[in-house]
Amino acid sequence: MEEHSITIPPNTRARLGEVLLQISDDVLDAINVTLKEFQISESKFALLMLLFNTRVDQPLQPSEIADYLGIRRASVTKQLIWLEEHRLITRTIIPEDQRRVHVTITEEGFRLLNLALPHYWQTCANLTNNLTEEETARLLELLIKMDI
Repeated sequence: MEEHSITIPPNTRARLGEVLLQISDDVLDAINVTLKEFQISESKFALLMLLFNTRVDQPLQPSEIADYLGIRRASVTKQLIWLEEHRLITRTIIPEDQRRVHVTITEEGFRLLNLALPHYWQTCANLTNNLTEEETARLLELLIKMDI
């Protein structure tokens, strides 16, 4: 069979991009395995974390959540429905403008984060087990510099 050079990365930058893409899948898989114990996916967990890190007096609207997380509004709506059904968030319609909805995390949502976060952070830390502390710090610096 003839080798197809189009499938070989043309340069180091393309190879790095390919490796980052493969790693991103592995990272999501590892996080989802960890969070499965808590019956929540990484995407829903990220939404809860966003709400946790938002000021209490500044509840978010679904469109703002979509923008922050870089996902479609339809995806946010599905996640919000699930999170609300599991009593992890509340959605409140604004009386002055019935089209607006504020989303806030509930006490049950806080409880879930308190239980899951130590496991989440340990899984994140384990991703760099094959690196030295210096390599880990340098990789972090370079990835932040990429600003993707």
